[in-house]
Amino acid sequence: MSGKKTAAIQNLGCSKNQIDGERILALFASNGFEITEDASAAGIIIVNTCAFIKEAQEEAVETVLEMAELRKKGQCKTLIVSGCFSQRYRDFVKEQLPEVDVWAGVDDWENLLSGLAENFSAKNKDAHESPQSMPINGISQPKKSFKRILSEPLSTQYLKIAEGCSHKCSFCVIPSIRGNFRSRGIDDIMQEAKWLYGQGTRELILVAQDTSFYGRDIGTNLVRLLESLLKGTAFPWIRMMYLHPQLVSDDLLKLIASESRLCRYFDIPLQHINDNILTAMNRQPLSGGINAMIDRIRKYADGATIRTSFIAGFPGETEKEFGELTRFIQAVRFDKLGVFPFSPEEGTPAYAMPGRPRANTVQRRCEELMSAQQEISREILESKVGSQTEIIIDRISDDPDFNYEGRTKGDAPEVDGRVFIRSGSYETGQILPARIIGASDYDLYAE
Repeated sequence: MSGKKTAAIQNLGCSKNQIDGERILALFASNGFEITEDASAAGIIIVNTCAFIKEAQEEAVETVLEMAELRKKGQCKTLIVSGCFSQRYRDFVKEQLPEVDVWAGVDDWENLLSGLAENFSAKNKDAHESPQSMPINGISQPKKSFKRILSEPLSTQYLKIAEGCSHKCSFCVIPSIRGNFRSRGIDDIMQEAKWLYGQGTRELILVAQDTSFYGRDIGTNLVRLLESLLKGTAFPWIRMMYLHPQLVSDDLLKLIASESRLCRYFDIPLQHINDNILTAMNRQPLSGGINAMIDRIRKYADGATIRTSFIAGFPGETEKEFGELTRFIQAVRFDKLGVFPFSPEEGTPAYAMPGRPRANTVQRRCEELMSAQQEISREILESKVGSQTEIIIDRISDDPDFNYEGRTKGDAPEVDGRVFIRSGSYETGQILPARIIGASDYDLYAE
């Protein structure tokens, strides 16, 4: 690749970050760069980072150091760190990570990297340093450019409908990194959605920090966006991720129940069920509202899949509050569930809260909750054996006993289980009926 301008990216974190990484690659590609998956062969390496919790921050630093080593051995002339870690820590880590030439935060990466791509040079890294004065909450609406170098499989793609978050959960750093919630216009979203369909996308997944908050800042709402997508596009499956329990409206539930193209899949992080803990988290609604919301989902959308996540070990959580959470999980029987240990993030109100359980106690609580959920998941999946369902083909299986791997409408990519298909000849992205012939703790088997 000698003589060519080449770029590679290491994308970390969530699906929203993945979209940003795809846009970064498209920016370099539009300026004549050849995109490569081989970082050792790239003249520019971008590490697009996450900083949500401690583990993500550690992964960011490890990846930067790994790419710095590649720089010594490979073709790299410029090492760029973008994303949330860069936005949050660039003032503090520049001296500790001198290997990094450019720190591009979420507030400025487009202008900064556009200039770099147009005038590729490693001679004066200071000329490309990210400005520190831009207030994140002062950013205008999200950029209308949606050019992306899409990740595989093309048949399933994410579409970011907003930036930032206006909730003030006491444990979360996202608003301080990404700013307040800012919706994209429906016309802008529709343009990108139609482009994605033209690229071969058949499962469209809407993402934001809180998709249910969509439009409240620009005079519209999620229901209107979904109606536009249903009318103006032909996606067989449309899925939403990251709904907030306070904003799951009856109108939204009725629309999902009435439209077969909308997956009856509700990804709603609840975080806890004890009212004292929820109040300390600055979360609404409290337990009564959470239970009422779950009842409404199951009333309107028969057969709905509910996915949630909880935080174990939040300050003030004793065995009493933990026991309440355990009983709640066992009673509700969520289809999908994740548990995360509390991560004390500096700069958040929860960071200095007293009553934080010991680390070994938190780990035990996480394991107990996931053990309980494992049994629930197995029983729910076993009840599906013998039924007919629609699946989307994701990939050829690595397991020699199966031909393909796919998912049902009740399974989101990467975070949920898979459906293993024993026989047949299909294409990625194909949606077809299947009969469930077996189940394990988290996966299904079909023919």
